[in-house]
Amino acid sequence: MKIGLTQRVLFHQDRAYDSLEHSWYEFLQGHTLIPIPNRLCTKFPDIDLLIITGGDDHPVRNQIEHELVNSMLSRDLPIIGVCHGCQLLTQRLGGSVVPVEDHQDSYHEVFYQDESHLVNSYHKLRIELSPPGATVLARDPDGYPEAWIQGKTAGIMWHPERMTQPWMPQEIQLLLTR
Repeated sequence: MKIGLTQRVLFHQDRAYDSLEHSWYEFLQGHTLIPIPNRLCTKFPDIDLLIITGGDDHPVRNQIEHELVNSMLSRDLPIIGVCHGCQLLTQRLGGSVVPVEDHQDSYHEVFYQDESHLVNSYHKLRIELSPPGATVLARDPDGYPEAWIQGKTAGIMWHPERMTQPWMPQEIQLLLTR
């Protein structure tokens, strides 16, 4: 499967660089990975699935990601948003996010099908309302959504690629095998 991965924008000595965390390569072994540059273009790469990775907001990155979402949705192709990507998709599809404390650089439980899973947390925002029509797959101990799916579009607030034993809900994992 050809998987497109968005990248964060980093600055070093007044220059902008695209950056993709190394752990994605191991997590998605066996797939063809296509890092997507943060530059405006008229044609996006031919990919089977898009992962909007974690990282900070940047105006150009956000514009590219919104254009990619438009392209993928118009072609009925799968999208997975991770952390920043989940927040972007949640808002884009009509849900909402709000500030949260004690979720950055920590671990906490999520509950999936009556099972508890320990996940990492690197975000300052939480999902207040999932997108209308989305199925919430996992919730935090306070009952807020941490993972959801709507058709072929899904979001997870934690980083499975950074976990020693990567875990994500089966419904989202299936998007990686189509």
